[in-house]
Amino acid sequence: MARYPAWLAPIEEGFCVTFPDFPGCLAVGGTIEVALIEAEAALSFHLEGLHADGVVISPQALHTAILPTVDGAILVLIPAAPAKAPAVRVNITLDKNLLGEIDAAAAEAGFTRSGFLAEASRRMIRKLG
Repeated sequence: MARYPAWLAPIEEGFCVTFPDFPGCLAVGGTIEVALIEAEAALSFHLEGLHADGVVISPQALHTAILPTVDGAILVLIPAAPAKAPAVRVNITLDKNLLGEIDAAAAEAGFTRSGFLAEASRRMIRKLG
């Protein structure tokens, strides 16, 4: 998974994340944690749009991103999820009771079973990464 350099800076409302590779792509959050989560979402959305237009941009080298520095900001690396690929059918085995819990939770959250499992997997991967 590619990681793009970004500046995390304090602002009056909390924290702002900007990307030297993508002027105009930014994220804001009341806490550092929220700002970083929003930055991942903003970066993914931005990259999906570029991908749809046939544009691929690799992260710039860190030594390039460091200069010029942004006052009061620290350099962070934001992971970029790969562009979405076509769905693939898989066969898995789950405990019947767990499957019932998954289906109930998916319905409550407005997901299909597949969508729910995919989102849960993405969240776990982000948490472990």
